[in-house]
Amino acid sequence: MKRKYATIIGAVLIVTITCLTLVFTLNGVGNGSKTLTLVENGKSDYVIIVPESSWGRASSTAEGAEFYSANDLQKYIENMTGVTIPVMKDSEVPIAEDEKVISVGMTNREGVRYTVDRDSIGEDGYTIKTVGNSVYIAGGRPRGTGYAVYDFLENYFGCKFYSSTLITWPSYETLTLEEIEDNTFVPEFTVRMLNGNSYTNSEFGAGGTASKANSQYGLNAVYGDRMTFAYRSGDWRFVHTINHLADIDPDYNYGETYECPECNTAYDSEDYIPGTTTRWSNAGDGVICPTCGNATFKDFILHQYNASGIDVSGYIDQSNEPSGHVRFQPCLTGLNPFTGRNIYDEVVEGSLRWLRESAEAGHVNDRLISVSQHDASWQYGGCECASCKAMENITGSAAGNWIWLCNQVAEAVKDDYPQITVNTISYLYTVEAPVNIKAADNVSVFLCTNDYCAAHPWNECGVSLRYVGASDMTKRVSEWQEVCDHLYGYDYYRSMGDDRWIYPIQYQIYYNYKWYHDLGFEGVYSYMLTEQDNFCGLNVYLAGKMMWNPDMTFEEYQALIDDYCFAAYGPGGDSISEIIKLYHERSSENCWSMCTTNYFDIMPSSSELKYEYMDGEITNIYAEIDTSFVDKVQSLFNDAFTKAETTEQIEAIEKEYINFCYYKLRDLHDIMSNGYYMLDPDFDMTAEEINTEIYNTADKLIELLVKYNIDEIGYDAKDDSSHSIDLSNAADFDRMQLPENW
Repeated sequence: MKRKYATIIGAVLIVTITCLTLVFTLNGVGNGSKTLTLVENGKSDYVIIVPESSWGRASSTAEGAEFYSANDLQKYIENMTGVTIPVMKDSEVPIAEDEKVISVGMTNREGVRYTVDRDSIGEDGYTIKTVGNSVYIAGGRPRGTGYAVYDFLENYFGCKFYSSTLITWPSYETLTLEEIEDNTFVPEFTVRMLNGNSYTNSEFGAGGTASKANSQYGLNAVYGDRMTFAYRSGDWRFVHTINHLADIDPDYNYGETYECPECNTAYDSEDYIPGTTTRWSNAGDGVICPTCGNATFKDFILHQYNASGIDVSGYIDQSNEPSGHVRFQPCLTGLNPFTGRNIYDEVVEGSLRWLRESAEAGHVNDRLISVSQHDASWQYGGCECASCKAMENITGSAAGNWIWLCNQVAEAVKDDYPQITVNTISYLYTVEAPVNIKAADNVSVFLCTNDYCAAHPWNECGVSLRYVGASDMTKRVSEWQEVCDHLYGYDYYRSMGDDRWIYPIQYQIYYNYKWYHDLGFEGVYSYMLTEQDNFCGLNVYLAGKMMWNPDMTFEEYQALIDDYCFAAYGPGGDSISEIIKLYHERSSENCWSMCTTNYFDIMPSSSELKYEYMDGEITNIYAEIDTSFVDKVQSLFNDAFTKAETTEQIEAIEKEYINFCYYKLRDLHDIMSNGYYMLDPDFDMTAEEINTEIYNTADKLIELLVKYNIDEIGYDAKDDSSHSIDLSNAADFDRMQLPENW
């Protein structure tokens, strides 16, 4: 069997033969004795049939999802065999005992030639079976059939969908399939949110479907459309919704004006300053009021108006709580300061409005609505008014106020919107579970893990690195299980410190999602990078696999990593896989979280300062420098580069090499700038040799940053002097002037 590797670049498909295998081990492996021959001698006796109602429908509809899935099946069978099996309407092919069809979706064969328990498979599950000479692929609506087709291609024929730009398939002269008595699969995580889908999205939703994600802001397409959070037109929200629902958010407004304090003239933020091409929203502090000339812009008064025309400025982010803390959250139990009405009544009304407007807009896949706190700095809590504090005291946690509020919304929506779950988050000041209150049956909670140790699996460490005295993850989950029956994991598999940092999380994905599954969690959200380096493609692939099948063994999971590395990086993929293991071993020496700001907490430096004491006094200071980790990783990268056979493989390796160069450069700076090289008698590099290595490493790093159009580093390419670098003239850039945090 020849295995072909396809790299999709835009609309161009490049196929190259890169390896040989000896046996047809994956060719239609089923569980029965009968063998179906789908393709032989360059032809096929089969037709692919779809429901007539699916013909020509949009891929985002339940019916259209089945049509597009069938066409994908046709495409990959053609890729594997060179034979195009026609796709036809089910009504065009007579039903017969000896028919040879591959039925995709809810065709007219259902209940006649095969049966499927649609109640049990839900929206995303499926049943695949053979009856006689035919194959029947029936998935739940709206998304199940798409997932079924991609599992069919992968599990029975060996196709691999690593991303929308990395797809592999075997080549068969004869395509056979053993009898399948009944392959029914229902995903145990009903909510599978996957950020980072720039690696899985593709036209008509094929990539999103192959990733098995079913819900995510920014997930452009999935056959059958994503599971959605209800939203008002133009504002898709799955988190941080409270100020939107109550219409008091200064960051989401319907107009801004700047008022001169001297003459009270108001200037619309989108109007131009007279005589200039600058809008008032971009005015500098020194701009003088054009009406009276007696005040400068820095003294102007900002007004921000909500949908009702009420000025909501000066409340969120701009006023103080009694303790002196900046107010980041509205009052949940009292009155809206702008309308005088109970704010929980307004949140209920806002939720009903979003649900109504979303339904009117045709969003048939709404399954959740978010009622969740404003995103804010961690050290600030909720409202400190007497009624909010009283409820917080009764429930033992600020999260109690949110469960109470969600219960009000849940009661209001349950009759008219029985499919909707009201969702909130345990995050920042609401990490601890409340007591003396129980979430309604149609309420769910995301447990956010941003402040917890990401170096180790949640159930092995799970310590909070920001909140002193906070429950560890095991205790936290146990307590939340007493409050809410529908829990989801909200994991941050990315660094908030710097996108270029080596951030090893591949194995944590496995252990954490398996733990969630064992605890009965119903959903997971993977917040990941969308960068082209830092193993982002691999991470998204692994998260999608674990979301779909958290029952897999560790050996099966390791095989996914190894297979991906071979497909992406070529014959040297085993070296890249070994690098990942070394990264994990190195980074597990400390506890760190996605909020860690000290890089060497994640990836320790090669040098360490040591002290000798006598009678409590320091008698000697020396350094120990061990570069064996850097040397080993460098050797493995060299091996991968040497074995690479294609430009695509070299470039894939280079993108991962960026992060290693970044670490190596900082490591060398640490050895040099702190003078450690002079304090370790066994270290054999001179200052000149270290500087030469710094220059060489910086040259390579900058070469790759320029090549891949990365001109900033930091969290989401944060634009500040400590994270950015002008590489427009890289040849003249002074390598020793790199920002200190490099």
